[in-house]
Parts: sequence; structure tokens; C-alpha cells
Amino acid sequence: MQGQPPRRDSSCRAAGTGHGPTPRRDRTVTARSGVTILLVDDHTIFAELLAEALALSGFEILGICGTLEQAVDVVRSSAPDVIVLDHNLPLGSGAGGVAALKSAAPGTRVLMLTAAQERGVMLEALEAGCDGFVTKRQNLAEVRRAVEAVLRDETPVSADMAGGLVGRRPMPVGGDLSAREGEVLQLMGAGMSNRDIADELRISVNTVRNHVQRVLIKLDAHSKLEAVAVANRLGLVRGR
Repeated sequence: MQGQPPRRDSSCRAAGTGHGPTPRRDRTVTARSGVTILLVDDHTIFAELLAEALALSGFEILGICGTLEQAVDVVRSSAPDVIVLDHNLPLGSGAGGVAALKSAAPGTRVLMLTAAQERGVMLEALEAGCDGFVTKRQNLAEVRRAVEAVLRDETPVSADMAGGLVGRRPMPVGGDLSAREGEVLQLMGAGMSNRDIADELRISVNTVRNHVQRVLIKLDAHSKLEAVAVANRLGLVRGR
């Protein structure tokens, strides 16, 4: 399609292969030193530029994979701290492979970085277990901050997606919360942390983060505190 960057082959390689040495990391950024990242994206130019930018910011780039199959092999052997995953990949959706990636390395965070801007794609990614969702409309600084956010166990969503959700709900605000999201909201209102909520509901912390993010989206809130305030106004949170 005209205007689309070239698609790369399905191999997985070290960042910088064929394009000079991997950029030297900025050792002054100590908070990022030793943090390993795997890029899963089949657009050659974009992936190479992103790898260089993240490496210069202090991250260690393990490589670039063009398919989920190749990525799973690398994840099994290297267990990166973060996977930056494209949505549109050969042979299927990136979101469809999140479970396989996390099974290969349970402690790895997955940040989806995609050109897709549909609400459904974002919700699909979060439902699949992605730890954050950023569109390729964002600048490199935003992507870097999103990587740092998932490392802090936050669930970043790019500002262009959050703003674009206003007024698009199929039901009135708060009315489309699932039963589980309602339970999570209730526990948020009681001041419980994600870990406490996970223990209370006997689910994983990652699952709690995904539920919290969907609650924020559906309530047009930018934080847990704001979500609870909105829920209180709507009568969605009851006393414990």
C-alpha cells in the first residue's frame, strides 16, 4: 500500500545487524541500565530506528523479530524485561500471541506499539494481557516513558487514544462495566492496592492492572483516584 513502510522478512536478528554496530548505551541513565528490550515488528526501518533510539536512551536491545514464532524462541532463551510488540504481524495479530510470549517468560512485560487507533484494538490488547498500549503517532519520548511505566507495573495508554474515547461508549458512562470490573472498582474505592485486589479476588496482579485500565477507560478517568471520584458521583461504589 502506498505510504506504508516496507515489510521485513520473518527472521529475528540482533539490533543493528546489517546497519552498522548497535548504538552504545548512555551509561549515565542508570535507571535504564541493564533493562533488556525485544522489539517485535516487521517494519524494518521503523524497528531499526526505534532500537537505536531506545539503545541511546540506556536500554539494552536484545534484537528485532518480525514474527511471533521467532519472538517466542528468543523470549524462551533470553527472558527480556520488556517486549515492544506490533499489532499487525505476519500470520496474525500481535495480541493473539501475548499469552505465548508471557508463558515463555512470565516476568516479561508486553507493551503494544501499533499504528492501529481503534478502541477495539486497544481493548483486545489489554484483554490479551498487554501491560500497555501506545500508538505510533507518539514521539520517541512517549514510547520511552511507556516502557518505563510498564517496568513500574503501571498500564500506560497513549494520550491520543484516551482522548479519542470520550463520547464513544455504546452505553452511558459506567454502564458498560463488566461484573469483574465492578468488583475491582469497588475494591479500588476501598483504597486497596493492585496487589491487595489480586489477593482478594484470587487473580494475578497483571489481570488486576488490565481490569483497572479498562475501568479508567470506561469512566474517562486518568487515575485510580479520579475513577473512584467519578464512580462515587454515579453511585457505582458502595460502602464496605
